[in-house]
Amino acid sequence: MKFTLPLPPTLNHTYAVSRTARHPMFKKKTVKDWEFTAGWDLKKQLMDMKGQKTFTGNVKVGLTFYYRVNRDIDASIKVLLDLLQKQQVVVNDRQIRKIMYIDIFQDVQKPRVEVVIYEM
Repeated sequence: MKFTLPLPPTLNHTYAVSRTARHPMFKKKTVKDWEFTAGWDLKKQLMDMKGQKTFTGNVKVGLTFYYRVNRDIDASIKVLLDLLQKQQVVVNDRQIRKIMYIDIFQDVQKPRVEVVIYEM
């Protein structure tokens, strides 16, 4: 199964710390906005793949990032795998047992991330 999604936010736009909240770490608005947009993109692609189901067993994933400029990808991976769970592509992101590859390329015209999921 393959998806193409908008790029997740950078690390500086992902999480923030609150000194007064019950939970000291929280997702910033940029991540919530990305989850909303990418979630709808993902749902549309799932509908186009008629009959695709939620993966219930272990899976392996391949990620290809296309950036405008170089940047860190560590936070991008976390929110991307969380989105797969939130949109019920996998039951739980703990099912992702192997990341087969992470490729990074530059594409100034169309930044994106391509996600490929395989059953193990």
